[in-house]
Amino acid sequence: MDYLEVKSHLEKWQMQLANKMQHPDLSIDEKNELQRTIANYDYIIELTCMNHFERGSAIH
Repeated sequence: MDYLEVKSHLEKWQMQLANKMQHPDLSIDEKNELQRTIANYDYIIELTCMNHFERGSAIH
């Protein structure tokens, strides 16, 4: 997979979690867990971008 594919998949999974947050029958604990997982995806996406652009600017 290339960078854009990976980023797209991560963002898709993150959006699915955000959509789950909209369910009114979730407990507070479930909502908190979803928020932590969404924050983890934010971090993974950020690392993916940093890794991609770091490689892109390296001169061999």
